[in-house]
Amino acid sequence: MAEYVHAHAGEHDVDQGVVGDVEEVIPAQRRIALGLQQALVSNAWLDPIFIASVAGFSATLATNLVTATFLAAGIVTVVQSTKLVRLPVVQGPSSAFSPLAIGYYKAGTISAASLGLIIGAAFVFILSVLGQFARLRRLLSPAVSGTIITLVGIALAGFTFMEFFGGIGTSNFATGQSIFLACVTTAVVLVSSALGGTFRMFGFLIALIVGDALALGLGQLDFSGVGQAPWIAFPKLLPYGSLTFDPAITITMCIVFVVAVVEAMGMYEATARLTGVELTDRRVNAGIAGEAGGSMLAALIGGFGTTAYAQNLGVIRLTGVASRHVVRVAGFIFIALAFLPKVAAVLVATPAAVVGGLFLPAAATVVMTGIQMASQDRGSAVKNLVAPLGLMAGLGIPALAGALSGGLPQVLAEMLTHSIVVGAVTVFAAEILLVRVPELLRGR
Repeated sequence: MAEYVHAHAGEHDVDQGVVGDVEEVIPAQRRIALGLQQALVSNAWLDPIFIASVAGFSATLATNLVTATFLAAGIVTVVQSTKLVRLPVVQGPSSAFSPLAIGYYKAGTISAASLGLIIGAAFVFILSVLGQFARLRRLLSPAVSGTIITLVGIALAGFTFMEFFGGIGTSNFATGQSIFLACVTTAVVLVSSALGGTFRMFGFLIALIVGDALALGLGQLDFSGVGQAPWIAFPKLLPYGSLTFDPAITITMCIVFVVAVVEAMGMYEATARLTGVELTDRRVNAGIAGEAGGSMLAALIGGFGTTAYAQNLGVIRLTGVASRHVVRVAGFIFIALAFLPKVAAVLVATPAAVVGGLFLPAAATVVMTGIQMASQDRGSAVKNLVAPLGLMAGLGIPALAGALSGGLPQVLAEMLTHSIVVGAVTVFAAEILLVRVPELLRGR
């Protein structure tokens, strides 16, 4: 059995790089608790609720979306951690798909979006099985991966603070109680991490318990939804009706899926660097095949694309626990919740402020990881511009999307609104034009 990372927490300085042990086998009771912690911090249970609420899903469709997301994320998490990429990566709904899902549902084209996702995922699946994503990986320098990871972390900021302040549109938004709950929850995570040992290992779980206990005392813990939820539910095949084909929507979904895959590859790279694991091309191709297969399954049962989730990288860094066996437990918990919506409703009862308090340090750590990767000196002023150009484009162009999209095709206009998409395309172009082409011309 591997040495427990928490027994030597003082010896592992996460800021110096390697934390945890991917192959560490932790005793069953602790493994279950740590798996639950990973499951709770993942957005797999909040993102579908957010989409359903904003898009105006019926109660039936909302329940199906939650169960479908849990099932797809759970199955892929188990398979990824056991057989495919074999890293502690937790799957969840990619943030790149959330605005698309909301817009397509409101426009009545959600069934076309589902088919577009299936086509895009199938294309990526075939390429990964043929080993072609190893070629794309050659362009994933730390500057490229770091830029994408930073943009992912920044993209989480709006959602995180929306939850942190209590949830927009609720009576608790920006109240003193909500801010107090969120601040205490975040403080517990940070203090636990600073204390080290068992406190660091279970910091997020401790924070959740403390936050919910305070919420109960303040009257913000509402379990009314638990009684309304059914005991058992099964995801429905094609809940939005028969699949329909729309060329523009299909192209959009394919492009966004490829960007989500690049995002996942960045997570693989960052996780491998953080845990000291050699990330082979075979592992990358196997992992991407898992992402694509899970997304096809999700689309068939009413979910959206799944990808390696950023918050969980933050959990690994803050807790020092990187065992893939722990992540496998989180996957099994997701699968169980897919069929037990009444149990899932207990999680949903957690106030938004507590959720935001948990997410804030995890998302902030993702940003820190990305910046550290992107800011590595490459020995050339021109090469060092790759990451800043990607970050500036990803942050600046979406703010001007409305003004820029007037004469553009619908697909391009849609892409301009997504910071991760714009940043990823820009940083890849910069890497090719400023680094790879000059190297080829010099015969390197």
